Amino acid sequence: MGINRDLFNFAAKVGCLEGYLYERKDADISTFPNWVGNIEKMCRNLPVEVKGEFLEDYKNILEKILQSSGKILKKEDGVLTKLKSMIADIS
Repeated sequence: MGINRDLFNFAAKVGCLEGYLYERKDADISTFPNWVGNIEKMCRNLPVEVKGEFLEDYKNILEKILQSSGKILKKEDGVLTKLKSMIADIS
């Protein structure tokens, strides 16, 4: 795939996850680990010069995802730990 397509797919997955979790008190969480893992892998595989242009925005969205998923998942859930780690890696 080309970089533009990779970037589009990455942004679509992040946006879908944020939208799916927004203002929910319950959700089908069976796909969360794969969803978050795929987002992390997709971001890691983008070129550094591309990521540099959106990392702060990405961090803000990850924080929103963390906040929303924290209302659904137990505090010790691995997905929450993974999201916190992803946010820390950007800081």
